[in-house]
Amino acid sequence: TCALMYAIVMVAPRFIIRRVIPVVIFLICIILLTRHLPVDKRDRTLAVSDNSALDEVKYWEERVSNDINTSSERTNFVFIKCMKCATQTVANALRRFAFTRRLNVLLPRDNNIYLGWPYLMDKVDYRPSDKKFNCLMEHAIYSRNIMKPLFPSDTKYITIIREPWSHFQSTFYYFKVHVITDMNNALDPLVEYLKQIRKYEAIYKHHNSYPYRYCIPDGFSVTKNLLSHCLGMPLGFPENRTDISHNEASVYSYLKQLDGEFGLVMIMEYFDESMVFLKKLMRWSFKDIVYEKVNVGNYSTEPYPDSIKDIHKKWSSVDYLLYDHFRKKMELKIRNGGLEFQNELRQFKKILREVNRFCKSVKQSSRLTTKLTLREFTFSGHECAFMAEDVNHLELLQKRSDAELKEKIPSYKRTC
Repeated sequence: TCALMYAIVMVAPRFIIRRVIPVVIFLICIILLTRHLPVDKRDRTLAVSDNSALDEVKYWEERVSNDINTSSERTNFVFIKCMKCATQTVANALRRFAFTRRLNVLLPRDNNIYLGWPYLMDKVDYRPSDKKFNCLMEHAIYSRNIMKPLFPSDTKYITIIREPWSHFQSTFYYFKVHVITDMNNALDPLVEYLKQIRKYEAIYKHHNSYPYRYCIPDGFSVTKNLLSHCLGMPLGFPENRTDISHNEASVYSYLKQLDGEFGLVMIMEYFDESMVFLKKLMRWSFKDIVYEKVNVGNYSTEPYPDSIKDIHKKWSSVDYLLYDHFRKKMELKIRNGGLEFQNELRQFKKILREVNRFCKSVKQSSRLTTKLTLREFTFSGHECAFMAEDVNHLELLQKRSDAELKEKIPSYKRTC
């Protein structure tokens, strides 16, 4: 049809060619292309094309907030995101839960993505609320004193950590340490960095490197005890904070404190096991914890000699103590779960395979109205789309928050 229109243009008078026919052709082609889209895909395209900030929010509310049993589930939680520990995968599941239950979420101001991180959170970092918040799942440094007054007394505190060497590899490349410190010509930038660690740390943390660092303030290390810093341990940043890293007794005392304050410390190397424990802690369903991996790093995982790893172990020693403590606790938890837990874990992995297989077919066919019916729950094509990495759940929650704010709040931005 479009080709026929072109032929008409070739023989039409000059006035019609210039003024009328181009508009007609454009409208006809748009109508024809839209007719060839699957109904469900057309629906989504039209739904999010309006300028209204709430259009996309309403679209998802109508499609993913059904079939929810909220009778016994817990809805109050704080999730501390330790950078580069599969936190985005967990956070997306938590954001979906918060969105479908319309929870009062503690969110960054404006379009910010951090709650003051890597500084301690301050009230200028988040959107105010006239009632207590239900949950938090954006980047914030843990502080019981700061967070406790903002949430109900039954709030569960959750985090996830990972093996420190692999964590170092991930953060090193994610934060482009090798690029900012000009090690592009090194045979192995990671080894080069560790061999001259103080030299390269000084370059990375210096003010001259600030324009090239993403959301990292001067003087902050992304390679030294980052896990422990995210969990609020006082390690000398900012400059006016105490540094207990050289006092082993103080470090162990803080680990004991975390033990008493956190309902669950997930371990990335036991990811599915951790998700099942999350389900049990929060009294959620399997449907609430299904996930799609997101923000997966792409870097070499070739083995390194112990002599190289030992440099980092000395450099970031507190993170190794932290990880060893909570990994052992997780392994004990798994053993104590016995056969009942293993059966539940197998069930979850089977569900996860079936949901991911279904969602892959939905993505290929764009048939969002199809449904997967399992013994435990049903899962729709729209829910697959909502689970996907290309949906910005934080932005959706912020748009909903914008619409519900009674008055405009002042803008503020410390990092990102």
